[in-house]
Amino acid sequence: MTRINEIGLVDLKGKPLIQAFSGSGAIGTILSAFLIKTFEMEQVAVIHADSIPPVAMVKGGLIEHPIRLFQSENLSLMTCEVSIPYSILPEFLNTLVEYYVEKEASYVIPVGGLPVLPDNYDNGYCYGVANNSEMVTFLEKKEIALLEEGVIYGSVVETLELCHIHGFNSCFALLAECDPGIASYHATKQILEDLARIFGFEFDEDKFTEVTRAIKARIEESARYIREDSMEKTRESHL
Repeated sequence: MTRINEIGLVDLKGKPLIQAFSGSGAIGTILSAFLIKTFEMEQVAVIHADSIPPVAMVKGGLIEHPIRLFQSENLSLMTCEVSIPYSILPEFLNTLVEYYVEKEASYVIPVGGLPVLPDNYDNGYCYGVANNSEMVTFLEKKEIALLEEGVIYGSVVETLELCHIHGFNSCFALLAECDPGIASYHATKQILEDLARIFGFEFDEDKFTEVTRAIKARIEESARYIREDSMEKTRESHL
């Protein structure tokens, strides 16, 4: 069972809700870090799922729940930094979509990566996908490129379908071409620029560089620990 534990005054009414899972290219993680820092977003809820083992992210010596809800004056964000087993994904997302609708979010926008061949990583595009013709027209008016043909899967598809089932038509996805195996900063930037165009906020290039620099440093630090641990175990095996 999925539970939403409010730890602050939740106010999603009239705000776009960005739904960011850390999937292909770690786009959800990078995008969430940027939005939280840039808009000084407040954490207002955590989401628990019984089928997910106890896990926490550690940053600066403090633990953070991996599935959280944030909000600012004009924007809201659901960020998930752990994999959700497919066996519980429909129930998990249905709880979230019902909550978004109940709290009167203006739009629900799942974001993610669109894996492509290696030659296209640095020149990748961001595409919009909708669950109804009204949203297709909305995206076209905002000059967002549409994904004309392809296959998408996972939480993005499930969210689009659940919004349709619940009669919530203001739902579309933004997907950027990326390398699924490494942190995709260019792809994340493409999505953020499209979000800025759609909702009229300014994309801060300097802030994005600052956030990505910090993420790269954390990745390098983690890689260093792994290398040192591997070398130590190799030395021990030769004693």
